[in-house]
Amino acid sequence: MPTARRRASTALALLLTVATGARAHDYWLEPEGSDYLLWRGHRHSQHAGEALVPYGPQIIREVLCADPQGVVHPVAPSKTYPVRIPGPCLAVTVEADSGTWSQTLTGTKNQPPGELVGVLRSWRAIEGVKRLEGWSEGLARPLSAGLELTPTADPFRLSEGDKLRLLVTFAGRPRAGVTVAYDGEPRGVTGADGRINLRIRHRGTQVITASVDEAGPGGEKLMRSTALLLDLP
Repeated sequence: MPTARRRASTALALLLTVATGARAHDYWLEPEGSDYLLWRGHRHSQHAGEALVPYGPQIIREVLCADPQGVVHPVAPSKTYPVRIPGPCLAVTVEADSGTWSQTLTGTKNQPPGELVGVLRSWRAIEGVKRLEGWSEGLARPLSAGLELTPTADPFRLSEGDKLRLLVTFAGRPRAGVTVAYDGEPRGVTGADGRINLRIRHRGTQVITASVDEAGPGGEKLMRSTALLLDLP
């Protein structure tokens, strides 16, 4: 029986790794003055790889800024790398379409499977990131129509050991069955109401991620992922 339990535990761990760890890279936003720079790489990830991985600015699909008065509006990012997003923003969200990725015997490539050999699987990646700088009641609702993580109350009042209550949405509606990770470690799955509670483990930068797989146009596998970042003093 212990052996069976170990096998079941290993299978569950593998499943959660596949569900949350298949993102090619992580995206994050760093403040620079009143603006933000968008970076991609593995700085906040458990995956091996370079800390910074350049990208083409053309992959950016949407940028939204919640200004200090809480009004959400689209903003135009720069056309150069790294993409600069004008602020100041109380919250900022970015959605990117980085195209098709293929996992091969020699690594993961940003190419469709027809251009490669030894392909194990492939997917199209739609990736989002949101950074919170402060809080207003309007931020308890999703800002975008993409996959998004939203605190349901002011997270900046929390201390180590407190619970962070999150809502996961897509197209503005709660999304059930989404695996959510904290600091790269899967912590649970959203319920029927799209909600999940995570316990704060430390001060400083909080990195929370979520991802879902679905069938895209033509039967292509589509992976949507999102990240929420905020700093607790």
